[in-house]
Amino acid sequence: MPRYRHRPLAWMGVLALIAGLAPSLFSQERSKTLTISRIETPPRIDGLVDDECWRGREPVSGFFQYDPVNGSKASEETLVWAAYDQNYIYFAFLMKDSQPDKIWAELTPRNEFENNDSITLILDAYNDKRTSITFSLNPKGIQKNSVETIWKSEAAMRPDGWSAEMAIPFKSLRFSADENQVWGVNFERYIHRLNETDYWTDVDRDLPKLQQTGELVGLSGVRPGYNLEFFPYAGVRTSKWDEATGTKTETKAAVGLDAKWGIKPNLYLDVTASPDFSEVESDPFIYQLSPYENYLQENRPFFTEGSSYFNLSSGDEYHGGGVSLFYSRRIRNPEFAAKISGKTGGFGFGILGALNKEEAGDSFFGVFRVQKDIFKNSQVGVYYAGIHDGADRNQNVALDYNFNFKDFYYIRGMSAFTFNEGAPSARNGIHQLQFQREPDAGLQIMSGFQRVEDNVDIRTGYIDQVDIQSFDFMAGYAWRYNKGLLKRFSFDIGGMARQDSHGNATGNNMEVFVWTEFFNLIEVHGGFEFGRSKYQVLDESDELAWTADFIKTYGGNLDFSWERGGFLKEVGLETGWEKRGVYNEEFTAVVPGSQTNIEGQLVLRPRSNLEWSVEGGWIRQTIDGTGAEAFSGLAYETALHYQLTRSLFLNTRFLGETRENQYSLDFLVGYYFGAGNIVQVSFKKSERNELLGRVGGYSITLKVSYLLRI
Repeated sequence: MPRYRHRPLAWMGVLALIAGLAPSLFSQERSKTLTISRIETPPRIDGLVDDECWRGREPVSGFFQYDPVNGSKASEETLVWAAYDQNYIYFAFLMKDSQPDKIWAELTPRNEFENNDSITLILDAYNDKRTSITFSLNPKGIQKNSVETIWKSEAAMRPDGWSAEMAIPFKSLRFSADENQVWGVNFERYIHRLNETDYWTDVDRDLPKLQQTGELVGLSGVRPGYNLEFFPYAGVRTSKWDEATGTKTETKAAVGLDAKWGIKPNLYLDVTASPDFSEVESDPFIYQLSPYENYLQENRPFFTEGSSYFNLSSGDEYHGGGVSLFYSRRIRNPEFAAKISGKTGGFGFGILGALNKEEAGDSFFGVFRVQKDIFKNSQVGVYYAGIHDGADRNQNVALDYNFNFKDFYYIRGMSAFTFNEGAPSARNGIHQLQFQREPDAGLQIMSGFQRVEDNVDIRTGYIDQVDIQSFDFMAGYAWRYNKGLLKRFSFDIGGMARQDSHGNATGNNMEVFVWTEFFNLIEVHGGFEFGRSKYQVLDESDELAWTADFIKTYGGNLDFSWERGGFLKEVGLETGWEKRGVYNEEFTAVVPGSQTNIEGQLVLRPRSNLEWSVEGGWIRQTIDGTGAEAFSGLAYETALHYQLTRSLFLNTRFLGETRENQYSLDFLVGYYFGAGNIVQVSFKKSERNELLGRVGGYSITLKVSYLLRI
């Protein structure tokens, strides 16, 4: 389970240097055109590509490799047809394959297949080279798309490869109301046995993909229409929990509603009332080894869909700290929530309001995010996130930007300020600036500056450290090979200087990093670093304060991964050892010590519809001098997915940890009985340690959801 670090990028002085490149912003002419025509008799969507409407049309072909050999002719031929009527746009695909017995496809739930043979339609319906929606199919007919919407499709195996058909309602697409439409279009094919990705147009790795699409012409007299969807649900839950204060048993019926409305082209309103997230997996066990909050991934559908519209241009993760103004896990128990997300007129919007039910009282969340496209591939934006909890308020504002110059040069950054009721509005800023030059091969340069002042307090978002300031720089070189065993090799060397927000030194380090990719889908990367560091501890007032003394730090890590598909689907191993500061259990002191960590993952796919995985991570910390063990723990997880049919599935997952002997068991059975319609039974059992003591018990939930589309 390798983890890859995102390095902060840019020195302050770089801004003036790169601004001079603005007149040379990337631009590329499209070189391919697909002409579509109206049909009277629609095709049968059976994947066979034998309908009269396809036989009478000339397909487009001539795909190019994107990977492994960028720009070369595709190894296998792909043919594409297109047509439309008043209600649907249709596509047919023939993927020829000289070794059809080696075509790999998994029977999975919708949107969940990975590294399968597949065909993907990419539509830029506004032809603005920035926004797109994708529709993918594997040879078993499993759908995957970038935005949850309704469409018809099917796939079929053939002696010369496989074929597929798609019928996409215009109601499921967002586009202008012009009489004559010109859309951006591309097609992506993945061939598993060759680990090859092909595109219809010749897509250069160093340039934005949407800037290199073809054009679809000939659409006329079609309208996007209004898309209004309702997802009511009804359910019943039986729970029994043994809490520190006694046993609690409860049986409760519940109803709720999700709704989606296409307000304008590519702009959606989503509403949820009394949502139920019984199908969402339990959170993993993460060891608390520092006084900073651990980040938990969001898995609830309402918050994950369209989440990209709430991201900062500068990114959310950096050396020494992660920053986001809106962290949806703060809304733990939403009674009602609504959001608007999407793009229109060159503006991207993310607007959210939520009522969070808490024992101590309700809290109201409000988030507003708007981003404007400028130049060829750049954006500027503003952000607001606030919470009103009784008489207490927290408000946060930001300005962020992302400038793309000369193909692979980037400047990203943001400035944000936090305001809290009754707290002084001073030293409450967050500032980040990054510069990046990172082509696929050649010279790599990244540098950056980050400052988080000591009075920053974001109650709506996530921030793991305050009172920090850092400058860092990385330079390296990458080589790309088109044949042999080695596919790509890169070597980086960099360093960081760290301070508190008053300019006092808190540490520095140097790092050497190597990344190696092979044609057989193996990746090996690792490196070592050395330096010194101060640490933040909790003082008598339970506030963070820097230690007086530096601790020498050095260590290394090595990661191995092999994503090969088939029976032995994935293997991963990550190991690391470092000299560092080790906290006591109260996080009030740090002493010199060392830490060893080992993480591993194994995924088996004995059948196309059956997958089993096991993974674990072990961490051990010792104290220098005495050799005493300060911490040792193993967190583990195993999961089984069985897709009995395309409609019926079973998931089970068991996770736990050894230090305090906690565990959780999830079991889910679901059945799809139409587009968007599902009945599911979930069982959850766990024993966890919470503030009031050990909590254990189980819940059983029956839930039925039904889609109504107008």
